[in-house]
Amino acid sequence: MPRLSGPCRALLAAAAAVVSTSLPAMAGFTPEQLAGFEVTHLRGTVSTVLPDQNVLEIIDPEGHKEIVTVGIDLKPLGLRSGDRVDVSVLDGLVVDLERSRDKQLSFNREDIYMPTDMGPLKKGMRVALASGTARVIKLSERDRTLSLMGPLGGIHNLDVLADPGDDLFPNLRAGDVVSFRLIQPVAVDVDKLAAAAAARGTTVEQPLLATVVNDSASLKAELLRSFEITKLQGTIQRLMPAERVMELRSPYGHDMLITLGGQFKAQGLKVGDEVIVDILDGLVVDLRRSPVNRLTFRREDVILSSDFGEVRKGARVAMATGTAEVVKVSEQDQELSLRGPFGGVHNLDVRGDINGDPVQTLKVGDYVEFRAIKPIAIAVRALN
Repeated sequence: MPRLSGPCRALLAAAAAVVSTSLPAMAGFTPEQLAGFEVTHLRGTVSTVLPDQNVLEIIDPEGHKEIVTVGIDLKPLGLRSGDRVDVSVLDGLVVDLERSRDKQLSFNREDIYMPTDMGPLKKGMRVALASGTARVIKLSERDRTLSLMGPLGGIHNLDVLADPGDDLFPNLRAGDVVSFRLIQPVAVDVDKLAAAAAARGTTVEQPLLATVVNDSASLKAELLRSFEITKLQGTIQRLMPAERVMELRSPYGHDMLITLGGQFKAQGLKVGDEVIVDILDGLVVDLRRSPVNRLTFRREDVILSSDFGEVRKGARVAMATGTAEVVKVSEQDQELSLRGPFGGVHNLDVRGDINGDPVQTLKVGDYVEFRAIKPIAIAVRALN
């Protein structure tokens, strides 16, 4: 019998903990709260599968390992570790959130079977309920989403319901420790992909700098309405202070190339520093299906000749064009993740009046030609 790893044992333990088949009111969730679920479509790789318990662990496009309960019968799919799948997931939903005085991270999970239809959750679905204490490692104010790091790893891209009495979310910062109660992600559709090879990327490291093609550029003022600010905890991997460029590794392991655009001094930073960064998320301004399934990428940098919101005159802004594979789509949040030759470009916002094909017309697996503004840091501070 194969020896089980720690994460696999944790997955088995969680999957075995079905504690109730009674009404979901026992768990303290209301139909109004369950209506807050959003659907994300993603392409991932199966890490562990428990078909009898309808539980999957998948590696998503951003490199996260996500445990999801599945609302359909997994057995006919015959999934195995390493299989590539397209999954439609009800994003994890946080229904209670408050600051924690206890800094010890904890996690508790109980599963129920839905006894009746309730919002997007259908009768007979297995649903995982979780509570505990975790550290905030990423949050997006406009989308009301956050990622948490607990003792067993990360729980990512969780939607947070507004508390009409005492809404903590607007005052949260990356690095805060919180007590939470949530419904974990639920897969409502899973498709096994054929074993055809995907277009190959490159093992070459993405260059930190690109040619400056315009040293007196400006960005259209109306783009400010489309940018969203994300607060992210990470570790500096590469840094060029004079050129105001750095590469940041998130707590869940993927690297982001970020230009520095705020009024702060990069000279005090060094490789290896753990920092909290306020980022203007990458923004897709042109997007259309590509007739060619080939990964390409070209980057050109510009220097701003005037202030652009919180991005100050003289800031370096990286512009990217190319062809990439769509690996994640969130229609409600108007976000995409793309796989290019250097790896993934994650959680790109798509402007509402996009030139070309809007998000609603795309699906995972499509190849697209794109033009985007890469993420820009507007504030960096050391992690306390």
